[in-house]
Amino acid sequence: MRREKPKQAAFLLIAQLLRSDRIPPVTLAVIAINICIYLELFEFNFPTLGSVCLSFNFILYNREWKRILLSPFFHGDDWHLYYNMISFSIKGRSMEQKYGSFYFAILLSVFSVSTGLIYLAIEYLSYKILETNYALDSCAIGFSGVIFALKVLTTHDLPSGTIYGFDGIQVPSKYAYWFELIIISLLTPNVSFAGHLAGIVVGLLYINGPLKILIDFLSSIGMERRPRFYTTHSQHRRYGY
Repeated sequence: MRREKPKQAAFLLIAQLLRSDRIPPVTLAVIAINICIYLELFEFNFPTLGSVCLSFNFILYNREWKRILLSPFFHGDDWHLYYNMISFSIKGRSMEQKYGSFYFAILLSVFSVSTGLIYLAIEYLSYKILETNYALDSCAIGFSGVIFALKVLTTHDLPSGTIYGFDGIQVPSKYAYWFELIIISLLTPNVSFAGHLAGIVVGLLYINGPLKILIDFLSSIGMERRPRFYTTHSQHRRYGY
């Protein structure tokens, strides 16, 4: 029998979303999917966290590839869900408005899969360098890897010289996500450092070309035949990922 999940923060998240200004459709859909999965609102047997989390051993040795697709949409507790979705809603509004809904949906899909693959590569490198099975046995879930990838894009778009403030510490925007990676890992040891780092790598792969080329190609295939839902103004288990 499953243990009852804490839901207070999930309901707080829903209340805040209901009070929010219009949220673009793809951003809203992703948030809704994450909430529904956490609250288990669909009529089927939901997998356990241990059966969907990103794990090198389970994916590479047991061929459980579904974990790459499922892990971003599961969260360890209600506050994990809350903070991830609040952060995503802020980034999603501006980015979906900038890129358009269709492109943003493809970007999120590619980022979700790419973050999982980069995470596995990082864990394998950690295993080879540190010579410990801990990296291979680690398991990560949550949407924050994708959120870190989006963070790279949003800070890249800021004017040169923009300064971020972290509790009185001023950091140039181009280093903000690196600084946040370190701070979060120090303050919350149970989060997945590799998951967040994977998100940063994916974001950098986009702004430096390879992933952008792929996403541009995928979006061009159906862009002319699809409506632009949202127009732009111009044209060892770690459950803390």
